[in-house]
Amino acid sequence: MNNAAFQGGFFMLIMEEMATETGLNQRQHTYLLAAFQTDQQQEVRHKQAFQRGHWQEARRPAAEWRPMPFGRWLDIPGLPPTPLRQACGGADEGSGSTWAALQRRGFVQVCDRTIEGRGYSLPHVTLSIRGRKFARELAGTPVERRAPGVLAQSTWKALAAAWNAGETGLIDTGGGWHGGIGWDTWLVLRNRTSGGDLTESVRRLEKYPKMRTERWVYYLRLSDAGRTYYMQRWEANSAAYPEIDAPNPITVLMPSILLPGKTRLR
Repeated sequence: MNNAAFQGGFFMLIMEEMATETGLNQRQHTYLLAAFQTDQQQEVRHKQAFQRGHWQEARRPAAEWRPMPFGRWLDIPGLPPTPLRQACGGADEGSGSTWAALQRRGFVQVCDRTIEGRGYSLPHVTLSIRGRKFARELAGTPVERRAPGVLAQSTWKALAAAWNAGETGLIDTGGGWHGGIGWDTWLVLRNRTSGGDLTESVRRLEKYPKMRTERWVYYLRLSDAGRTYYMQRWEANSAAYPEIDAPNPITVLMPSILLPGKTRLR
């Protein structure tokens, strides 16, 4: 037996042992890791959309960009495989049952979706939170551990900046950037599954007498739910991130905070 064949067989033995320990067979193990790899690549591309100037892509919610098509691009000559199919090493008659088994375990969701602008549909695979966590452990990817109640640093920085901006809000400097913070971070605060949006957009007509013109200027500020959320999370996050300017909401009121019965700007 040559050295390459020996190494290949040894690798297969390791994969089989790992699959047995996790309760997945070798094929399920391979597909789950392939889905995680593809999911992370899509996440990177989405986050880089701002730098590329693709504002519409950057504003898309995760429910739209996370699903991964599995199959072949039927409208491209040669019918090349989608990234997920390629990462899985191809597909055969057993692929459907493999995804179904992973779905039964709560690791993925599989459904047919129409490919926008292409006129046909393909199965799409979406990692669940449980599936992403499990695959991350399989891949040996370090997981950020935070104390209960502590948010991601970028999220807390955005909340603190919005609190400091008060009723005026943070001006939109272009492409969804407010207060030097990108739209992808603000989307975390807007696309919550419960409790409502933590921010709200407002616009004001600002006049420029010297230029004899006026224009609408857009701002982002904390909503009622956002102010409550900041107060609830202040203690844990101010301790975790002391370098962020986050005033104590008990001793330092949000600038221009409204009194009961006062009408908010729209």
